[in-house]
Amino acid sequence: MTIDIFCDVIDNFGDAGVCWRLASIFSCEHGFPVKLYINDAETLSKITAGLDPKKLPCLVQGVEIHDWKDAETSEPSQVVIETFGCRLPIAFEHKIAAARPQPIWINLEYLSAEDWVEGCHSLPSPHPSLNVNKYYFFPGVTKKTGGLMIEKDLFIRQERFAKDRNKFLESFNLDPALFTVFVFCYPGAPLAEFYKALRQRGKEINLLLPKGAATDILSKLYEEHPSRNIQFGVSKMVPQSEFDKFLWASDSLIIRGEDSFVRAQLSGKPFIWNIYPQTEETHIKKLEAFGERIRPYYGESYQTWIDMNLSWNKSSRDLTCCWERWCHELPLMKEAAQHWRDHLVSLGSLADNLLSFVKSKI
Repeated sequence: MTIDIFCDVIDNFGDAGVCWRLASIFSCEHGFPVKLYINDAETLSKITAGLDPKKLPCLVQGVEIHDWKDAETSEPSQVVIETFGCRLPIAFEHKIAAARPQPIWINLEYLSAEDWVEGCHSLPSPHPSLNVNKYYFFPGVTKKTGGLMIEKDLFIRQERFAKDRNKFLESFNLDPALFTVFVFCYPGAPLAEFYKALRQRGKEINLLLPKGAATDILSKLYEEHPSRNIQFGVSKMVPQSEFDKFLWASDSLIIRGEDSFVRAQLSGKPFIWNIYPQTEETHIKKLEAFGERIRPYYGESYQTWIDMNLSWNKSSRDLTCCWERWCHELPLMKEAAQHWRDHLVSLGSLADNLLSFVKSKI
């Protein structure tokens, strides 16, 4: 089976990260030839070892990476996946419609826990002017959706990392014995309130941070209001394959976007989701919908989880009080997070579920 994946990088690294992870799984685990068409190889190169964005097309870890414009003169593969509703080049769409047999055309959508997703998952959508269908495929956290991307060796790698955790934290001059929080959020997050909550609580803590705008804000707050109980460990950008180590090394997570949101859930660690802001507070509705999905697994600690997550996404919330409750109930939430991960694993990997769907249409 040959596969084309189209990635239109709009903002940050989420689009590129999701597409690269999917392409890698298809290639490395299933052995399928994969072409990844991308409009911003420069962004992808920052999280992909061995990729020179100035030398396209190229083969990296078994995946053919092409500039987006290459599709205008290329023939479609047996499976064509457009991600997040990106519009394919018109000439390529015409080739899909004209091919015999027609490729299976998939629109892989954004992850959402909202109810309406289950009703739309795997439905065909007729092209407005060509005689061809494409199918909507939704990642999700229920049996009626496509699941999440889970590599076959993910949990083996996590277990192996446990013996290297201390050395990993020490490489950032952090004390492995201290409570460690990984902070990967948008610059618009309530970082001043968060830093105030850490200072007021007064207990020693490690902050493990990727280099970026949010880290710069926290560093400036530390310069203005030094606190002996807070230790900073700052990392340069790493390949996507190394990202999970930061989650595994931490006791609690603050994450953003889609790819890191998924990886946080699969880490089995309590996490706070800083969602990309949308108009009319659409992002809050998505957060609350996800909260309803995990409520049965979090039980009595659920209220603390939802209050903290809302406090990171709605400026009117009292973050200091929420953080105190969060730390107090962390053991309960850790157990809940692991039960939630077990549920996600039971749904199967998105890549496997997608391939099963494709085979049912051939």
